[in-house]
Amino acid sequence: MNKILLLSKIMIKNAGSTWGNKKGAGWKSFLILFAIGIGLLPLMSVGVMFIAGLYDGLAMIGQQGALLGLGVAIASLAILVLGIVYVLSVFYYSQDVEHMLPLPLAPWHILGAKFLVALFYEYLTALVFFGPLLITYGVKSGGGVLYYLFALIIFLIVPIFPLVLSALVVMLFMRYTNVGKSKDRFRLIGGFAAIAVAIGFQAVIQRQTSGKMDNIEQMQQMIVSGENVLLGLVTQLFPASKLAALALMGSDSVSGFGYLVAFAFLAAASVAVFFYAGNRLYFPGVMGIGEAMAKRKKVDESAFQKLVQPRSALIAYGLKEWKILWRTPAFLMNCTLSSILLPVIALIPLLSRQDSGEMLSSLSAQMQGGEIGGIPIAIACAAFMMMAGANSTSVTAITRDGQGFFLNKSFPIAYPKILIAKLMPGILLSMVSMLLLLAEAGWLLQLSPLFVLYCILVGIPGIIFINLFGIMVDLNMPKLGWSSEQEAVKQNLNPLFTLILSALAGGLTIVGVYVVSGSMMIVGLGLFALFVILDFIFYRILVTKGPVWIEKIEA
Repeated sequence: MNKILLLSKIMIKNAGSTWGNKKGAGWKSFLILFAIGIGLLPLMSVGVMFIAGLYDGLAMIGQQGALLGLGVAIASLAILVLGIVYVLSVFYYSQDVEHMLPLPLAPWHILGAKFLVALFYEYLTALVFFGPLLITYGVKSGGGVLYYLFALIIFLIVPIFPLVLSALVVMLFMRYTNVGKSKDRFRLIGGFAAIAVAIGFQAVIQRQTSGKMDNIEQMQQMIVSGENVLLGLVTQLFPASKLAALALMGSDSVSGFGYLVAFAFLAAASVAVFFYAGNRLYFPGVMGIGEAMAKRKKVDESAFQKLVQPRSALIAYGLKEWKILWRTPAFLMNCTLSSILLPVIALIPLLSRQDSGEMLSSLSAQMQGGEIGGIPIAIACAAFMMMAGANSTSVTAITRDGQGFFLNKSFPIAYPKILIAKLMPGILLSMVSMLLLLAEAGWLLQLSPLFVLYCILVGIPGIIFINLFGIMVDLNMPKLGWSSEQEAVKQNLNPLFTLILSALAGGLTIVGVYVVSGSMMIVGLGLFALFVILDFIFYRILVTKGPVWIEKIEA
């Protein structure tokens, strides 16, 4: 057990500088974690208020215990979905198994350490989805010391069941699809399948529950009547979740202690199943996963001349960055495809509703009527910046090079050109997101050409602003010591800063336009001028300070 704990501790520290594996990085880690907490406060505050309202309504009819079952269900579902990503990242994309095999470690040591690392990340997920419910329920119900002790134990146990299920599904898939030498292709297929399942599940649930969850009273009726599709589905996937709810409800009785023991016993049994199956599925599926197939193709003289035709340094370097984004599975899934998927995912909550037609008609009338002035332009600008902030292409432009970044210092290319070339793919992909979203909105809402033109006018400088900020963040806090491409983009907290800035800039833009109350033309031209000025300032900082920051980057 000591070897498992020691190995898992080393793996978490090696995940990046976020956890302070470099001397003097403690204050940066504190600031990052503080920023995460501040960013989650609004979401958690809304969740706490909603939970408190549900509790008050259910308490009037003596059904407040149903709230605990719903909380366990939602937390288990979130952990199951994210568990697939964590298991792929920790178990397969880290590419450290081949280095561990020669060490004096048993197979179950490696499996246990990787499971604990994935479980550690799942606790962060549970903290957001499950923590507020446990605390709010305890405060509203007047729970004593035993309740909070039970809540802590259940909080530690709940992520185990869905994580084991995620691990078994992923290991089974990787064991029997990891054949031949086209491993990158199979990983891409697996990633696409996971995304499709997640999007489809969200659409089905949204469709079933739309029109029933518009207010707290309807939600209460839904829980009591047993019509909650989400609760019923997840309860079938995780039957033990009922034991957790019953243990919390009876924390002051012997029966509650019995439910807690039974819940812990089932968790231990699921871990035993994980070790048994993992020993037979994991190692055969992970061996040689870092290998890839190379195509043997004879290049004739004409094709060779096309490959070596002269280009400007800026275009050549930018094309190199673009090709790497498309050829690397981890970069393709997390950077490139997000620009295409985000506009599609944004439509699901709207189109999945049973009353989507009436909502679209009402929304179109409000946006085209002119009564609210230029606010729709500000909302569109904020949406474009949020999508640019969610795209991690620019904010990982330096990190994606890894140790190969230091080759840039030997290239006969000026540093400003290198930085601009690294910035080009992120801006281009963000513009793709903007155009896709505009095309969807123009088709569904019948937007006028003038409105679309104003949106593009304010969207382009807003997108450039976010991407400039992102590459400056990565220049100052690059994560070059990664062991896999997945670690560079998934276990990297730098994209959080662009998310926070885009949310803040978008919110301030909407509030500012609401206060000014200008027409569409005034708002469009004003926002265009504002972000052009900000872009110019950030650009000057990048080309003047950027070379200095590059020189300061060390291995």
